[in-house]
Amino acid sequence: MAFLTRVGDVVGRPVVTLGGDVIAQIKDVVLDPGDGRVTMFTLSGRGLLSGPLREVLHWEGVHALGMDAVMVAARSAVAGPDESRSVGAPGAGVSGARVLTAEGEDMGRVADVVLDVEQDAARMVGYEVRLGDHGAGEATVLLPVPLPAAASGENVVVPEASFRFAVADLAGFREAAAGLEQALKEAR
Repeated sequence: MAFLTRVGDVVGRPVVTLGGDVIAQIKDVVLDPGDGRVTMFTLSGRGLLSGPLREVLHWEGVHALGMDAVMVAARSAVAGPDESRSVGAPGAGVSGARVLTAEGEDMGRVADVVLDVEQDAARMVGYEVRLGDHGAGEATVLLPVPLPAAASGENVVVPEASFRFAVADLAGFREAAAGLEQALKEAR
């Protein structure tokens, strides 16, 4: 079953073996810089006072990324040491970055990254953007973006057309993304 979710909603999900053992929880999501696919998860221990683990969970070790847990066949799916520091990503680590249109207009700040989760892959498909003066309580929209995304820790650059297809919630996101894709094809 395919579904959309935010990276912030994946963080904190338990990592559970098919035998029912909770072995860790998701600390962060690492994306491939070229196609936005989830390549691995960094992990933390279970519980409020647990810190980060030096181990990671590569996507190949994931049995299923579900709405409530990340399932693995066995504890051996978790690998170490943590290799995530050497991996770049479009969208990962951009929380709070300015969202600029390709025309140079500052539209707001990145609040989160939207993932499309399918049975055999999960990939970045957009951003949740806090509009306006970047203060607390500002309106947010979900913005579809074509890949590869242009992102650094400070700025994310998106086509102006992305804002014409912004939606308020995940329910309308797939349709908005399809509309953006069609508009970009017609513009070429």
